[in-house]
Amino acid sequence: MEHSNDSKKPDSATNPESEKKQKNGISRRQALKYIGYGTGAIAVGGTGGFYGYRRSLQVSSAEADLVRKVKFVVAGGSIGGLTVAARLMRAVPGADITVIEPREIHHYQPGYTLVGAGVYNKEDVLFDQKSLFLPGVKWVKDYVEAFEPEDNRVITRSGEAIPYDYLVVGLGVVTNMDSVENLREALETPHVANIYNLETAEKFRRLADRFEGGKAVFTYPPGYVKCGGAPQKISWLSEDLWRGKGIRDKVDVHFYTERHTVFPAIPKVDDVVRPLVEERGLLNHFHHTLKAIDTSTRTAIFEEKTENGSVREVRQRYDLLHPMPSFHTPKPLREGPLTREGIGGQFSADRHTLQHTKYPNVFGVGDNAATGAAKTAATIRKQAPVIVGNMIDMIVGRDMQNKYNGESGCPLLTRYGRCIMTEFDFDRNLQNEWFYQSTRETRIWWDFKVHGLKRLYRHVMINGYV
Repeated sequence: MEHSNDSKKPDSATNPESEKKQKNGISRRQALKYIGYGTGAIAVGGTGGFYGYRRSLQVSSAEADLVRKVKFVVAGGSIGGLTVAARLMRAVPGADITVIEPREIHHYQPGYTLVGAGVYNKEDVLFDQKSLFLPGVKWVKDYVEAFEPEDNRVITRSGEAIPYDYLVVGLGVVTNMDSVENLREALETPHVANIYNLETAEKFRRLADRFEGGKAVFTYPPGYVKCGGAPQKISWLSEDLWRGKGIRDKVDVHFYTERHTVFPAIPKVDDVVRPLVEERGLLNHFHHTLKAIDTSTRTAIFEEKTENGSVREVRQRYDLLHPMPSFHTPKPLREGPLTREGIGGQFSADRHTLQHTKYPNVFGVGDNAATGAAKTAATIRKQAPVIVGNMIDMIVGRDMQNKYNGESGCPLLTRYGRCIMTEFDFDRNLQNEWFYQSTRETRIWWDFKVHGLKRLYRHVMINGYV
């Protein structure tokens, strides 16, 4: 069940300070108008889009027969692996597809930020894993232990060797808890939590609700980051929460990032977002990397890179800390034969075809692939059709016709009830800017993030309709 934010927290529309007309915002009347336009566009465009989708899946009977002779294995049953498997099964019903995934409960991870913000409950982001498989897709309920691409097989933790003709790797990335000294110990204290784990996301919400003032410190890690906008979003929503509770003047909100600005992925959006949040009094600290946490003195210890290239230690006291460690890929990938030097343990992929750079019958999808694209579910929505199309091309003897252009997206939740929706490519160019109003805070995209994206994830992507 999804919940309206209106019952969880007085949103910006009911907050007197936020009721004032925003430079980059829209009125409720305008939002309703856009909802009407959007509904009409979906009604008209949806038919054409579904027709285009059906055409993109067209496979001749002879080609389908060739595909059904091939054994596909998908390593990982999260959104990347499930979407590829479903797309392939839609294209060729009866295809031989096996997904290796140990979990019985599937987490809708894009909802973690909303759990931390009090918009979703824990139950809102959990699915029964079994219910997500299309009929005919085989499920091996085990962990991937090793990849053996020279022998075209995957070894599971139980010791089973699973052979394949084509392999898709979608293991994702996970937080590296050893990248910040004392992080594990800090997360056990009553002043520290983050939103990249469901339990700690719930904990963060409790801490933010009970916060009565002091120094609230949020951090952003180096390297590749799952949902790179999430650390910013939770800092902005927390600030808005405390503003709505009438204690904003008692809180210093600090955001420490190793990057040079707030949202460098899209300079055009950063030019809007950075002054927007700084006008609200958020204190941004650039070129800072969290190295350690001293729980005895409640101090976050950073390494700052100065303009002259030197490094110095910066210590920041906190009353509430949202610390972000770095990320890495699971051990079978980062220590196995499918990565290479210089990409941080990621799957070594051609960024356009998503094919492995050494093993042509192996493809990578989603967060674990070293494409340079954002690590979001929106990325997978664009990658899955490319992978399925290219595997079919190879099987039937065609040159690969499908190319991924780096397209991804991020709904930037700037405050309760407001969102800047972005979609962009490898060149950091905004896509469909006219539709998303990508440099404006709007109500309609907040509602879409809260009420629409999970349905798109569950009923469109995981069902193979991409």
